[in-house]
Amino acid sequence: MAACYQYDGTLDGLLTLYARLLPDRIAPEQISTNLPDQHPLFSSEIIITTDHVVAEAFWQGLTRRLSPHSLKLVRRCLLADYPQQELLLYRYLLLEAEQGRRIDQMLAHPHVAPVWKLSQQVGREAHRYLGFVRFQQVQGELYYAAIRPEHRILLLIGAHFAERFSDQQWLIHDKRHNEGILYNAETKEWLLLPMELHQQPEAAPQEEQFQLLWQHYFSTLAIPERMNLKLQQGKVPLKCRDVLTEFCVLPPADSR
Repeated sequence: MAACYQYDGTLDGLLTLYARLLPDRIAPEQISTNLPDQHPLFSSEIIITTDHVVAEAFWQGLTRRLSPHSLKLVRRCLLADYPQQELLLYRYLLLEAEQGRRIDQMLAHPHVAPVWKLSQQVGREAHRYLGFVRFQQVQGELYYAAIRPEHRILLLIGAHFAERFSDQQWLIHDKRHNEGILYNAETKEWLLLPMELHQQPEAAPQEEQFQLLWQHYFSTLAIPERMNLKLQQGKVPLKCRDVLTEFCVLPPADSR
């Protein structure tokens, strides 16, 4: 009998679910973090409890078995935020269990093509956000940056910023998915943590002056006669601009 499977929405929870289903080649009707209000008449509802040990063992098994190409696809898709991504990835892993590394040459297969496409979307967004992160100094000598990506890309960009800003304490906050990367300059380590902030951290006294200088430079550098809004929006989408300093308007000096 087909079944609808529910997990807690965490990465370990999804890996635990895969570890439970794959060995028996179970074909689920649906995989979600919330069971649907309506489901097929002959389907049952099964909740999979997260087991961190099982999840880690399953992931280690994947890293040994999959080719580097397939592992990259799986890793990116695990971080995607896309309808029914869990089921898409499960079908890919089910096919891989049958075909092994031959799956790398099966790009046109209906269980491979959607995973490859989703992986490309996540990878492109992560690469683009390497240039869209704007740190600002806040109280406590911490540098804070807010982003609002479509996918959960923090794990893909963390190493880049840890190397680039290795001597600073910083935090990158994903406001869409309520998680953040916190970097410790003393230990040279960063952690991905659940995070929900209800208000913007208070900026350091000199931060607003630096932001004004950057905005003035950005507007002065522009040549009105050569402005191409279509090209600009292609390079810097509107959905990203509310967290980019150069596109934000600070209040007048006499109101601060």
